[in-house]
Amino acid sequence: MLDALETVLRPLFALTSLFYLALAIRVTRSSPQYANSAIGYMLGLVGVLVAGTVFSYATTDPNFYGIGRTLSYFASGFMPVAFYFVYREYTVGPPSVLVVAVLCLVPIATTLLAITNPMHHIIWSMVETGSGTRFTDLTDHYWFNRVHAPFMYGLFLYSVVALAGRLPTMAPAHRKTILLLIVFAMVPFMVSVTNTVLGFGPADFPFSTLSFMVLMPAYWYLSMTLRFYEFSPLAYQTLFNHVSDPIIVLDSTEAIVCVNERGQEFLGRTEQELLGRKLWEDFPKARELLRKAGSLELTQTLRMDDSRVYELSVRPLTGPKGQDLGMVVICRDVTQRRQALDQLADNEHLIRTLIENSSNGILRFSQDIGDAGGRFRCVFANKAAESFIGNASGALVGRPLLELSQLDPQQLAEHFSSAKGKPRPVSYELSTVINDGEGWMRVVAEPIGEDFSVTLVDITDRKRDEDKMLADALLDPLTGTLNRRGFEQEAGKALRASECGAVLYLDLDQFKGVNDKFGHPAGDALLKAFGHRLGYCLRPEDVLGRLGGDEFAIVLPDVSVDDAKHVAERLVKTASEAYIIKGQEINCTASVGIALMPKHGEDLWHLMSVADAAMYKVKNISSQEAANDRSAYIDAAIAT
Repeated sequence: MLDALETVLRPLFALTSLFYLALAIRVTRSSPQYANSAIGYMLGLVGVLVAGTVFSYATTDPNFYGIGRTLSYFASGFMPVAFYFVYREYTVGPPSVLVVAVLCLVPIATTLLAITNPMHHIIWSMVETGSGTRFTDLTDHYWFNRVHAPFMYGLFLYSVVALAGRLPTMAPAHRKTILLLIVFAMVPFMVSVTNTVLGFGPADFPFSTLSFMVLMPAYWYLSMTLRFYEFSPLAYQTLFNHVSDPIIVLDSTEAIVCVNERGQEFLGRTEQELLGRKLWEDFPKARELLRKAGSLELTQTLRMDDSRVYELSVRPLTGPKGQDLGMVVICRDVTQRRQALDQLADNEHLIRTLIENSSNGILRFSQDIGDAGGRFRCVFANKAAESFIGNASGALVGRPLLELSQLDPQQLAEHFSSAKGKPRPVSYELSTVINDGEGWMRVVAEPIGEDFSVTLVDITDRKRDEDKMLADALLDPLTGTLNRRGFEQEAGKALRASECGAVLYLDLDQFKGVNDKFGHPAGDALLKAFGHRLGYCLRPEDVLGRLGGDEFAIVLPDVSVDDAKHVAERLVKTASEAYIIKGQEINCTASVGIALMPKHGEDLWHLMSVADAAMYKVKNISSQEAANDRSAYIDAAIAT
């Protein structure tokens, strides 16, 4: 039975050894970028321990047994050191080089004694018995009982107890992983103690190695699933020293009992120099704050000197039963933050002043949450907004948007109530009453979070300038009447709005002779006077324009044929009266052609062409004949 068991166990142990060595290589390759690389070394030592069993279990060959024992002693000696290193990495940080060197003395000595054992037989011996050669038990030798075992079991037990004791100081997310590591490490330890120290079971049977073989899935789970080698949980003490703010812990008498590294820099002294001293005896405000703190939590900003401002945060320390253990003082340099806040306050004051004194109206609207319709209400309005909106019923703040008809509120409400993403800015122009006069304003609305702002800009002067520029562009600069472009626009509108009317085409008969005789300045003066006389004879709704040179056109909307003839006769008569130009009397008659709407057409330029042809037809009538019988002349001037 034992022979069959030995035949099965040795290959299983060999596979177990390979498993732990492969796992150690995997962890070691991954762990250099993390804090705790000792995990890989510990798994490798487990693989070496199991490999030693493969060589030494159930063998009678001294050489194989020696190799196996040497590997087992090497691994079992260094495994507690590796686990101690793991414990330190998970708690207060790695041990010093000196501590590691001291801890390695016993494993190194044991390994050397195992290698040289054939010379002194301190570690094991061979005994010839009736059943053959056998090797002495571990406990039969002084070195194992008095040096190796106490060191191995003692250091391992110390590390386990210390690591378990540190569990409350670890982050809750890490406790489960560390607890599993402790359990999986304690199982082989307890098996070894029970077999080797307490004497349960055969002394030469490898119970510890068997336990590692059984725990292979557990260590695989720790390494591959939990990947516990990828982090090194920080103890609160480590975190305490790495906090960027100075932290001072005081006892119930306000004496310093603990200071982190940043606090030592802040106070300018080492922790040893600060222990037992009263905090900041030179700063009465700080001392008064500490006295008032008691069981309360206080935060106060103090100016410690001319250039730095600190925020002191005092928190009481209480025991599990509510006893007073002292307090924690956290000092935070808030100089830059205070300067930024002061600058922000100044900027806010400046912005508010600019807004309140701006000539533009500025309003802010917020959606009324209590309103089922989700209407917007005004939540801010500067002084200028009152003059733009002309609100005579009181303040604007608090009024619904839909009541402010001057802003075209329906357009704003629909634009900023849209659920299709964030609304875009919108801008439009409106006519309004500004300062009791007719004017124009531009409305610029922009989203601000869930609200929106409205800026009102007075554009009355700009609109007037635009209107003036437009009017100037449509007027003849010499006569003040419409030019060809202006006449086309205004006359076309007048004809489209009329069912009947007339178009008159006029020019001066002797204009070229006046220019040649008296010069162009006199000709310009004549044209100006001629245009003034024509305008004097017309109604407000009639349209007069200079087409170029001495040619003028007139549209008479909504007139009969007789009315058109009467106006034409009056125009010819008035134009034929003598002109006084620069003290000289100038006589110059005018010719006229008349086209009737709708008789001759409805298109402006067609009617003007007809009237022009009619005008040139009557030019054959002499001025004398026209003057003697104006009615006949006008009848002849009407296009056929």
